[in-house]
Amino acid sequence: MKINWGTKLVFFAACFMVFVVSMVIVISRQEVTLVDDNYYEKGLNYQKEIDNNASADSTITLQYGKVQLGAQMGSNAIIIEKTSPGDIPEAILQYYRPSNPALDQKFKTEILSGKQLIHSVAALSAGKWKAVLTWKVGEKEYKIEKEFDR
Repeated sequence: MKINWGTKLVFFAACFMVFVVSMVIVISRQEVTLVDDNYYEKGLNYQKEIDNNASADSTITLQYGKVQLGAQMGSNAIIIEKTSPGDIPEAILQYYRPSNPALDQKFKTEILSGKQLIHSVAALSAGKWKAVLTWKVGEKEYKIEKEFDR
């Protein structure tokens, strides 16, 4: 049986339309998770954030490691070390999970007046995490980020 070129053209056009419709259906059912809901506003203020972080790099450090203190013997923790004088009245420590935003956590920390603050990450599931410490001194807001594998 011989098929003419018009029938072949209609057959391939119909197959292509079925492929396009099926791809639209598959793509529209995908769950899209954003790192942040307000990404556009944060993008507009990114240069200000860079400037503030450049001046904050030498005052506070964020480390991930093992803690050898009392009840937390051998547990993993985020260690916040402060090298500058003066108190920070309030800081917010956030844990972001890039692969699953439902696991993100946010904590208000106590007053940073001493040299170190230790926050246990034992409750976090295994995988890649990003710790973000934000604080405000006067009208200036500072932010430090640290990526780590738990």
